[in-house]
Amino acid sequence: MLGAADVAAQSVSAMAPCGAATAIPVLVAGQGGPVVLSMAIAFSLALVVCWLVRGFARRVPAAGSLYTCAAVGVGPMSGFVTAGALLLGYLGIGMFAVTETSTFWLRLASAVGMTAHGWLVAAAALGFAVLSGVVLVRGIRLSARVSLVTETVAVLLVVAVSVWLLWHGDARLLHDAVLAPIPDLGRLASGVAVAIAAFVGFESATVLSVETRAPLRTVPAAVRGSLLVGGSVVLLATLAQAETLSGSLTDSWFQALAADSGGQMLVRAVYLAAALSFFACALASTTAAARVLLSLAREGVLPTALGHTDLRSKAPTVGIWVCTATVFGVPFAVSACGADPAAVCGSLVAGAVCGFLLAYAALAGAMPAMLRRLGEPSRVAWVVGPACALALIAVLAGFWGLTLASPFWIGAAVSMAWMLLWAGLGWWVRRSRPDAFASMGAHVWRGYLRAGS
Repeated sequence: MLGAADVAAQSVSAMAPCGAATAIPVLVAGQGGPVVLSMAIAFSLALVVCWLVRGFARRVPAAGSLYTCAAVGVGPMSGFVTAGALLLGYLGIGMFAVTETSTFWLRLASAVGMTAHGWLVAAAALGFAVLSGVVLVRGIRLSARVSLVTETVAVLLVVAVSVWLLWHGDARLLHDAVLAPIPDLGRLASGVAVAIAAFVGFESATVLSVETRAPLRTVPAAVRGSLLVGGSVVLLATLAQAETLSGSLTDSWFQALAADSGGQMLVRAVYLAAALSFFACALASTTAAARVLLSLAREGVLPTALGHTDLRSKAPTVGIWVCTATVFGVPFAVSACGADPAAVCGSLVAGAVCGFLLAYAALAGAMPAMLRRLGEPSRVAWVVGPACALALIAVLAGFWGLTLASPFWIGAAVSMAWMLLWAGLGWWVRRSRPDAFASMGAHVWRGYLRAGS
């Protein structure tokens, strides 16, 4: 059984605060809105969602994560759609992490004077994929500890660099960046939606509930702690970059460091921290997606092969290899076709953000109904839940519309196509296997639900 540190490592690694700190503020700046305000609003929304997730995790140990709450609160179809949104989010952010891992390793190699040939990059990508799969199949304890060590080193590096930049920065420029005017609400909503990508994944500890000691106490603490720690790192790094970020895509973080003779060595530290953080994020995202597939398979909704677990490690081996092949294979295939790395990253983030926003909105809307079904109605949840759901849906709608008209339109189009196909699959499963579909959300804690009803 997993301890508190292992569970916390899952959520922190899925957030990838160091990788997010180096990549997301630049993407937010590309939306044309105020970077610091967008990040602050996104963090506030994440805190509200965190409160709802903790309310769910304190009552229900379920490998299905947020889709279990939606299924129990609203119904099986809602749960199935939420599961599809979670898979879109986890796999999308995992593919983005793999792409960024490669980018920062190449930058690091270039910074130290190495030349990365095409065959070497391909071999390294294949090696990382195999290494990730082996680590994950060996068991969640090993992968969690690898992620924990990796992310700890990355956090220390990014915090040190952020403090150095703030100490050597211009206080007036920082003040102007923090109080930057809002050009229009559409750009602000789009910036907030992209900024949410820096905080998503904190809820992924819930997928390990059935593998954790004292899950009703350990998992909620891990969810809250990971968001507070990871979010603080991201906000600190955002302030460190704020004075040099403009309304266009730049490498301002690295330009600011390279412009000072004392900061040139720190550029390599940032590259290393981001590469390590994104690699840990790929591991954690694959872990979460595989557990969602495991739960759906055990409930009879998806093929039973996806529910196969190793006798020794208890890891869902088939689901892990399917998710690993997706997370590593798709970016590699896209890169082999000569796609622009910036467009690929932007599209992957767009798709993942759409998935997470939809999943969080479903949780917020279903939470009051789930509490009522468990015999614990809450007036606060009936106010906060629907209000949060409406806010997230509004942000999602604005973001999707703006993204569809941007260079990252492929991410918005693919996310819509995925959800339509997934909903169609749900409709087919409900008609062909109604008994299995009706059991959505019952995996692991069927007895608990009956006892609490």
